[in-house]
Amino acid sequence: MRTIIVFMVTMLTGLSLAGQNLLGYEDDMIERYVQKNMKELVRENDVKNEHYNYLKYSDSGGTTTVYFFLSEDNKCTRIKRMHVHSLKDQVVEELDSKFERSGEDTWFDKKGKVNAVIKLINEEWYFTVIIEPETKQRTEMWKQQIY
Repeated sequence: MRTIIVFMVTMLTGLSLAGQNLLGYEDDMIERYVQKNMKELVRENDVKNEHYNYLKYSDSGGTTTVYFFLSEDNKCTRIKRMHVHSLKDQVVEELDSKFERSGEDTWFDKKGKVNAVIKLINEEWYFTVIIEPETKQRTEMWKQQIY
């Protein structure tokens, strides 16, 4: 019973990140934002990567993992969120409510600090939401995949 309650709380609270475009924000600002607004996510410092500078967060239920990829000056350049498939309908609903849909699995954010393209990608064991700065090349590439 306790497991079910933890899972339900995670499902209901863990989606607030789905619609957050933190591109351009510095690492300390991201850390404060996550601590204040997504208390269900815990920062993981146990894995280091020599090629990428990033912040990694996950929930205790193992349903959501979030990476904030950072530039050399510690500003967010890309966000990658991975969720279990059972959260897909809720994540899509939140993306639809916050951003302009531009195809079956693509949205645009023109309101954040940095204009962004949001792409949902289905994987075998999970799905991924990628938030990247909007560029003409990236936008055209994703539009070609849609149409």
